[in-house]
Amino acid sequence: MSSGNPAPDQATGEAVASCPECGALHIDGLTCWEQLGAILAWEWQDPALQAQHFLTVASYNLQHPAQFTDAALAGLRALFVEHLEQGTGIAEVRRRVGSLAEGSRRVLKPERERRPVLRRWRLTVADVYQAGDSAGAAQRVRDWAESVREELSE
Repeated sequence: MSSGNPAPDQATGEAVASCPECGALHIDGLTCWEQLGAILAWEWQDPALQAQHFLTVASYNLQHPAQFTDAALAGLRALFVEHLEQGTGIAEVRRRVGSLAEGSRRVLKPERERRPVLRRWRLTVADVYQAGDSAGAAQRVRDWAESVREELSE
C-alpha cells in the first residue's frame, strides 16, 4: 500500500498518512497492510483471535478490492456474508475459498490493472490494531467484520 494523502491529526494538527483505498490511518508508522501483519502475528498467542482469522483476512480484502478480480471478490463476499449470517463453518469456508482459486483461475488482477479507489469505512484494520494493543482484538475483529457486512449491503 502506498502512504496515501496525509490528513491532519485532530489533536496535533500534524499530517497523518492514510491508506488510499480503505482510509485507515497509519499508526506507529505502520500502513494498514503492516497493521494487518501485526494482527495476524498476534494470532499465535491468542486462540480467540486465531479463531477469527477468516474474518480478519476477509474484512481486510473486502476493504481493498482493487487487487482482486470481480469473480474472486464476489465469491469472497458471498462466503463472508454467509459465514456471518448463517454460521457456515470455517472448514466449509476454507474448502470453498480453495475452490475459488483452483487450477488456472486467477484471484489477483495484474498489478498494472489495479486502480485503488478511496472508500471511507466506519471501521478499518486500524480500529483492530489500536496502536499495538492485542487485548480484546478478537472482539474488535468481529465488530469490524459486522461493520463491513453492514456497509457492503448499504
